[in-house]
Amino acid sequence: MPSKIYFIKNMSHEAAGLLSSIAEKARVPFEIVALDRGQEFPEVSKGDAVVVLGGPDSANDHSPKILRELTALQKCLREGIPLLGVCLGLQLLVKADGGTVFKNPVKEVGFREPSGGWFEVEKTPAGKTDPLLEGMPDVFRVFQLHGETVGLTSSMECLARGSSCENQIVRIRERAYGIQGHVELSEGMFGEWLGIDKDLRKMDARKLRADFEAVFSEFQRGAEVIFKNFLKIAGFLG
Repeated sequence: MPSKIYFIKNMSHEAAGLLSSIAEKARVPFEIVALDRGQEFPEVSKGDAVVVLGGPDSANDHSPKILRELTALQKCLREGIPLLGVCLGLQLLVKADGGTVFKNPVKEVGFREPSGGWFEVEKTPAGKTDPLLEGMPDVFRVFQLHGETVGLTSSMECLARGSSCENQIVRIRERAYGIQGHVELSEGMFGEWLGIDKDLRKMDARKLRADFEAVFSEFQRGAEVIFKNFLKIAGFLG
């Protein structure tokens, strides 16, 4: 039987946000592990699941933290532990399973493309049948905050594409997934990021807040659909 979800934090302000709230409401036990504060990657057992959150690191870094995290994720992949990566988490999981991480042609920041249109992702044919995205529209909006992207191995599958960054949602293995956009973004996190993140601070805060208000209810619904789907895939929900 499922035991616990571990939310792996790579940076203190990159919290589990909406995802931990959904887990709490669903009465799914979870623990938050802060690697950036010196905590060790947990000893994950059969029945557990792991959600790897974002951060300012690169999966290509050779820091002890990143190297230890990649090693731990490789072990989780070998043992078939259900995994979900968000932003850096996606990149770490792809890297851990033999894919590549490299600079994206466009640095994606905020809610809108440089042209002014919304950041959107579109399901691929594989995404239209994958259980992770069941109940999601074929095209939906996302919040972005990344400069790198991933190259997939032949065994990985792109489930949703973006116009400026192709591999937005990826099935890495049968129960291992990654999402480039920040589906976990809560109202509190967004307010904190506006004051902390160097790329967001360069932008018009009033416009960002207006965009957030315009899409937040949609983001909440999407986070609930996707994360509950993951909880079903991981065996926590029927």
